[in-house]
Amino acid sequence: MEKYKAKLLENIRTQLKLWNTGTDEIKPLELYKFLHSLAGTAPTIGLQKIGDAATGLTKKLEDKGKESWSASEVKSFLFPLLSIAYDEDYADVTENTHSQKTFAEEKDLIMLIDDDPALLMYLKDELEKEMFTVMAFTEPNKALKAFFDLDPSCVIIDVHMQESSGLEILEEFKRYTNFRFIPAVMISVDHSKETRMKSYELDADDFILKPFDMDEFILRVRRLVNKKNNMKELIMLDELTRVYTRKHLAPSFKRMADQMNREGQPFTAALIDLDHFKSVNDTYGHLTGDKVLIGFAEMVKQNLRSGDLPFRYGGEEFLVLFPRTDVETADQVLQRILKQFMEQSFKTEKKSFNVSFSAGIASASSSEGLEKVIAAADLALYQSKSAGRARITRSVSALAELPAKRHLRFAIVDDDPIIRTILTDLFKKSRLNRKFQLDIDTFADGLDFLDSQWHKKQRDSSSIVILDGIMPGMDGIEVLKEIKNLSNHDRFTVVMLTNRTSEEDVAQALKYGADDYLTKPFKLAELELRIRHLIKKVSS
Repeated sequence: MEKYKAKLLENIRTQLKLWNTGTDEIKPLELYKFLHSLAGTAPTIGLQKIGDAATGLTKKLEDKGKESWSASEVKSFLFPLLSIAYDEDYADVTENTHSQKTFAEEKDLIMLIDDDPALLMYLKDELEKEMFTVMAFTEPNKALKAFFDLDPSCVIIDVHMQESSGLEILEEFKRYTNFRFIPAVMISVDHSKETRMKSYELDADDFILKPFDMDEFILRVRRLVNKKNNMKELIMLDELTRVYTRKHLAPSFKRMADQMNREGQPFTAALIDLDHFKSVNDTYGHLTGDKVLIGFAEMVKQNLRSGDLPFRYGGEEFLVLFPRTDVETADQVLQRILKQFMEQSFKTEKKSFNVSFSAGIASASSSEGLEKVIAAADLALYQSKSAGRARITRSVSALAELPAKRHLRFAIVDDDPIIRTILTDLFKKSRLNRKFQLDIDTFADGLDFLDSQWHKKQRDSSSIVILDGIMPGMDGIEVLKEIKNLSNHDRFTVVMLTNRTSEEDVAQALKYGADDYLTKPFKLAELELRIRHLIKKVSS
């Protein structure tokens, strides 16, 4: 962060020099943009005092009502900020990025569904103060679609909304979550017994009457989240597929590897991924997708011996441990399962379809360790996918050439050059690089972005747009409208950045399809965490 702090201080000096050497009067809008940029950027990179000073001066500037400023007036007006920028020792506010990332990754995710932006913003802010990650939705259909990708720890739904009934949303959620324990909290101004009873009949886990005490609200939400987490700790079998959960993989691997080592027996691991599974969910719905997962897991269990252990490794990824089995034999077992699975038809009301899978196999041992074995199997799996899918590949060498990764495009649209630089570095160094080839472009304002035609190029690529709300020339909302009018707008994930906390701004961002919003200043680790959550909806 030190280089960004130095760059920001350099920018302050450069701007002051331009004002001091210029002959023209300085317009309030020019001064406002300068302070606005500092108020958002400085705290983000650890210069909280400069950010606070800029925020205070912005409010004073609005009260002044001057039509123009001389350079000397500006210098005098900015004196509180300048004294901090040039004299303060910032060594004690250096950001600990590593600890920040670790902390952010441990947060539980809450989904909020409400069409009242004021309440949505309030609850989001309060829950995030309690170290939850919060995704807010005004559109129930969009929330339901995102639910399966986000896998939240709790869902909070308002009973009364203008275009939808929260009870209908709850019923739809519970219909789709037969095999998952996701606690649902209903909130409402309606204190009638009928509404409460209906909520509980539809399997709501709690009903909270508005207005409510925030401390009690937080406590009741946290209680449900902790209950869910405790259940996950205790449950050995995945709720949907009834194979072992990933939590039990490490101890099972160690126990089995040590035993095979003592017996001098071969030991093999296979990583399996269902092909084009996202398109199954998108085309036929998540209920049908669940049936595919259940059908696959059943077929795997029917073809394994009693000592073989299947695990659900991820959404549509499975891992199987084969004791007393060499790579060749494991390959034969998986080839048989693949043939049977590809012949199995899954039926919907309109049509039937078939699904395949790809797999990678690696020999295992206690000396290699679980991480290395999974890495080898994962490499073989990627080779199966790059060769056309529906095949099994045996791991030959960890030095084998990696197949090409999927491209993921980033557009960072912000008039602050420091923010653009920081975010570019953040994404280049993020764990997204493990799975995607990142293409990152930056734009100084909305007009530059639209003129570049970036949003109309590479139409088959998934894209993420980090979009500042306030920019010269064109407001971020206008850019968002252009993106969401595209025929392939579902390939774009948009995160809005704003200093403004007004109800209208957030309502517009959500209305026109923003997937999330962050208010400057924000923690970089928080942004990265949110991007990793959102990226699930474009992964396949």
